[in-house]
Amino acid sequence: MATLGRDRRAGGQVRRTGVIVAIVLALGFIVVQTSPRVREAVAPLRAGMDDIVVQSASNLPRVSSWGFGGNEELRRQLEALRVENRQLSIWRDAATSMGERMSRYEELLNLESELIPNGVSARVVTETNGPFAETRLSNAGARNGVKVGDIAINTQGVLGRIVRVGNRSSRILLVTDFNSRVPVMGEISGVRAILAGGKGREYGQLLDSPEREGFIPGEQLLTTGEGNAFPRGLRVGTIVELENDWAVALALAEAPVDFVRILPAVSIPKPEDDMVAQSDVEAPDTSEETEPTTEAASETPEAAPAATGEGQ
Repeated sequence: MATLGRDRRAGGQVRRTGVIVAIVLALGFIVVQTSPRVREAVAPLRAGMDDIVVQSASNLPRVSSWGFGGNEELRRQLEALRVENRQLSIWRDAATSMGERMSRYEELLNLESELIPNGVSARVVTETNGPFAETRLSNAGARNGVKVGDIAINTQGVLGRIVRVGNRSSRILLVTDFNSRVPVMGEISGVRAILAGGKGREYGQLLDSPEREGFIPGEQLLTTGEGNAFPRGLRVGTIVELENDWAVALALAEAPVDFVRILPAVSIPKPEDDMVAQSDVEAPDTSEETEPTTEAASETPEAAPAATGEGQ
């Protein structure tokens, strides 16, 4: 009971102290508001606090607009993406229409289209201590139908050619090797050149280009099919400009070389190697020439008796 009485007295004393402090603060606030001297003393402090409050309030809309997606820069970027999307849709429709039109023209002209050869997929590994600097070994060989001269490609474009074939493996000479030569042309400009290796894994050099200013930066580089070395239209890389000269950012460097597709080299055969069988050669039609002779022979017996009668 004595302890409870002491706790109650202590609680009452705290409440009385709080009331006295509140009264003192209220009186001080009134004095500050009414006394000119005190007002002048605290004026700089109030001005500083007012500046801080105003600056914080001015920054509040900027923070809220950034947080809720109302940033003007984001709006401009979104609008630019919408415009680009509309333009790409237009180009897509135009490309589809041109593809259909080209197919109809080829059908009307009876144009022989490029053959799409069937190939074999294989896994490749890096070769060490080989006869060439830039080669890969594949696990597809003669038993899979692979031959020397076949083309190795992946999802990005041309990788190289088959230069040696075993029973269960083959060697691919990459386009980055110094000994590699690939006839190429610009997809848009149509300028032709020879792609050679020797500039590292990312870039290739162009040789025997007929004109310096013909290529267009950023255009795709495709195989021409000349020399029956590569099929026409396979992607090799992208035209770039390095050290005031044209170069090729190779498709080989755009993705890891781990799996490839080996295609047979489809070439146009020479007439001497593609002789026509004698049975396929149509004999000249002589029926029209023999018909008049037959008719003349049939008329001769009738004319003979008439002549005999006249003689008698």
